[in-house]
Amino acid sequence: MKILRHSLREHVPYTAGVLPVDLEDLAVFYLTDDEQNARMIDFGNAPEEHLAKLAAACEPASFGLNQENVMDEAYRKAMLAGKMDLNKFSVRLDVVASGLLHAISPDLLDGQNTAEDKIIRAEMYKLNVYDRGSFFKAHKDTPRGEDMIGSLVVVFPTAHKGGELTLSHAGNTWTFDSAAQLTTHVSASTPAIAYIAFYSDVTHAVEPVLEGHRVTLTYNLFLVDRPARSAAAAAGHRIQPAPERLFADTLRALLAEPTFLPEGGLLAFGLAHQYPMPAMPERTKSRIATNLKLLKGTDARIRTVADHVGLETHLKLLYEIDGDDVLLDHVLYPEAGGGPNREDMESMIKWEGEIVDGDDGYMPVYWVTYIGNLNSVALGYVAHGNEASLEHIYGNAALFVTVPAIDDDIRCPAA
Repeated sequence: MKILRHSLREHVPYTAGVLPVDLEDLAVFYLTDDEQNARMIDFGNAPEEHLAKLAAACEPASFGLNQENVMDEAYRKAMLAGKMDLNKFSVRLDVVASGLLHAISPDLLDGQNTAEDKIIRAEMYKLNVYDRGSFFKAHKDTPRGEDMIGSLVVVFPTAHKGGELTLSHAGNTWTFDSAAQLTTHVSASTPAIAYIAFYSDVTHAVEPVLEGHRVTLTYNLFLVDRPARSAAAAAGHRIQPAPERLFADTLRALLAEPTFLPEGGLLAFGLAHQYPMPAMPERTKSRIATNLKLLKGTDARIRTVADHVGLETHLKLLYEIDGDDVLLDHVLYPEAGGGPNREDMESMIKWEGEIVDGDDGYMPVYWVTYIGNLNSVALGYVAHGNEASLEHIYGNAALFVTVPAIDDDIRCPAA
C-alpha cells in the first residue's frame, strides 16, 4: 500500500520553458488610450518609449475574487500594472501554429485516459503590462467555466528584471524567472517567448518588477473532447508514464492478493486538486459526478488506471455522522418551510446516502491518501439555542474506487 501511495505523489503542477518563434509573432497591434488610433509594437526590438506608450494605453488591472473582478491596491499597484482587454488589441502569435499548445499539453494532460480522448483549448484572455514596482500578491485565478483546467502565461522578450512568477501547491513552492530565461532573446536575431502553464487551483504571485517592463499574454485553458478522428489517428498508441505504470502494477498486485479486501470494499483517495463545487444546494443532481471528466494530475491518474483495470470510480461527498461515514453523490436540497435542524439534516444525509465505514457500515473503506477539505460543500441548518443561528454540516469530496470480492473475474481472471 505504501507503493500505491508513493506512486500518487504529485508531480509539479505546471510546465514552463522558452519557445523560439518567428519575428512576426512578436508584433502586437493595439488601440491608443483614446481609442481613436491604432499602434503596433514589435517585441523583437521594443524601445522603452514604445513600451511606455503601450502601458499608457492600458487600464488599471483587476484580479479575480469570489467569482468577481475587483481592483485593490493591496493586490496590485493599479497605476503601475495595467491590462488590456481583447477588444483593444490583436496579436500575430498563434498558440497552435507556433507549437506552444503542443508543448504544454503532455504535462497538463498527464493522467488523462489517453492522449486521444481529451485536448486543451486555449482562449486568449488579456494582455498585462507590469512597470517598475508592479507586483501581484498570491491568489488563485477565478475559473471562467466549469471545464477550465488552468492558465497559460506568455512573456514577451522585453528587457526587464524581477517579475518572477511564484507558484505554490500542496505545501510546495516553485519560481519561474522569465526575465532570466529571456536574457539571450532580447533581440530580433533570436526571437523567442517564455511561457508557463499551470493548473487553475495553483496559487501564484508576481514578484515586484525591478527594472523595465514585463509584458504578458494570459490564456484560459479548457479541457475539451477531441474532435472526431480518422481511423489512422485513432490507432495511435499512448506511452504510459512511469508513475502511472507503477500505480497500475501496484493496484493489480493488490487485487490479486487474497487477503486484501476479500469481501470487497472501497479504495478512497483524497483529491490533490481543487474543482468547481456547488455553491448552494440545488433541486436537481449536483455537479459532483460531472467533475469526474475534469480530473487532472494524480486525480486523473487514479481514474485512468482504475478504468484500465476494470474498476468503477466514483466522485462522492463524504459526511461523518455519529461515527459513520456516509457517501452522497449529490448535494441535498432541504425542503422549504421551517428550516431544518441538525438532527433533520443528519437523518436526511443517512437516508439518501450510503453508509460505509462505521457501526452501521456495510462496506469497508481503505484510505490511500488523506481527504482534507480542499473540495467541500456546506449544508446549512438552523441551530436553536438562546438565539437561532445558521450552522453548517460539511461534506468533503473524494474519489472512491470499488474493489470487488476476491472471487470476481476482475481479481481472478481465467487462465
